[in-house]
Parts: sequence; C-alpha cells; structure tokens
Amino acid sequence: NLDAISHNLNEFRRHLNPGTKILAMVKAFAYGAGPAEIAALLEYEGVSYLAVACADEGIELRNAGVTLPVIVMNPDPSASDVIIKYNLEPEIFSFSSFEKFTAAASKHGLINYPVHIKIDTGMHRLGFMPDEVGELAQKLFTAECIRVVSVFSHLAGSEDPSLDNFTLRQIDVLQKTVDQIQNIIGYPFLRHILNTSGIVRFPQ
Repeated sequence: NLDAISHNLNEFRRHLNPGTKILAMVKAFAYGAGPAEIAALLEYEGVSYLAVACADEGIELRNAGVTLPVIVMNPDPSASDVIIKYNLEPEIFSFSSFEKFTAAASKHGLINYPVHIKIDTGMHRLGFMPDEVGELAQKLFTAECIRVVSVFSHLAGSEDPSLDNFTLRQIDVLQKTVDQIQNIIGYPFLRHILNTSGIVRFPQ
C-alpha cells in the first residue's frame, strides 16, 4: 500500500529537525515490497538516499530508472568495477575494503568518488573500530580518488529504554569519530546513526 508507506514516512519525518536527511533501506527486494515501485515513491517523497545490501540490488534500481544516490551497505570487494559503472556509492568498513575500492577507483582515473565510512560504535557487525580512525583519516586525506560523503554507525538497542546509556555512548563515540576525521581531511560530510526506533527516541 503505497499510500500507507507515504503516510508512515511522513509520520517519522515529523520527529526530525528541519533539514535532516532520510536514508531509506530498500534491500532484500525492498523487504518484499518491490524495489522499483518503493524507490520511485521514496524519490517522489523527497528521501535523500537509498541503501541496498549488495551491488546487484543497486543495479536493479538503476535499471529501473532510479536516480537517487544509492549506498551499497555490504559491497563485495570484487564488485568495485560494477559499483563504479552504475554510479553506486560503497560503504567502506575495513582497511581491506578501503584498499580494494581505492585501487579500482584509481584504475578508472576517478577523482572524489563518493564513499561512506562505517564506524563500529558497539553493534559489532561491520565497521572501523574507534582506535583505527586516526590511521583511517590519514589514508582518506591522501586518497584523491575518493571523497567521504558520510560517516555513520548503527544503533544496536535504540528501541529499549534499558539500553539508553549504551545508545547515548554509541552516539558520543560516533560524534568524536566524526570530529577526528573531519579535522584531518578538512571538509564536511554527513553523519548518521539513527535507525527507525532511533528517529522516534533520539531525534536530536
């Protein structure tokens, strides 16, 4: 029901400060709802970014005519060339993924290709550890082939009031990480950490 999805999106948007961007997950066939139709609706509703799990899902969106920026959240290192071909934006979550994608970007002669940096603030799924960020930032500063569009993390328990101290600690770790990276690379970028329940409970 596209009307229901539109209504729900705008209900969540009401919680956010004006100007806050929204990234919508459309992985796994848009959770069974049909990615092309859902993506078209989200684009119409003014969502800023879409995210998919793998490059193939992003390619499907591009082939359906979707023009919004699309983040690939778990890119296979072998998919770098395809990601570039279809103007998708990879998540960089480890030094290995950094090296492999920058090698591909350099091979194609790219400058300032958009990437998104994942920080592990406590969920322990993917991401750079906070003590790796200094080294990472130096690498980002010297890698002219890419440009950081966002630095982000993922809340592990934002729906659970008993975990609020942990959630606030995650947010604090991301903010400190963001400041450290920005001080070294010298330009601003987006930062994001909220999941759906986080929008309601931590809109600040």
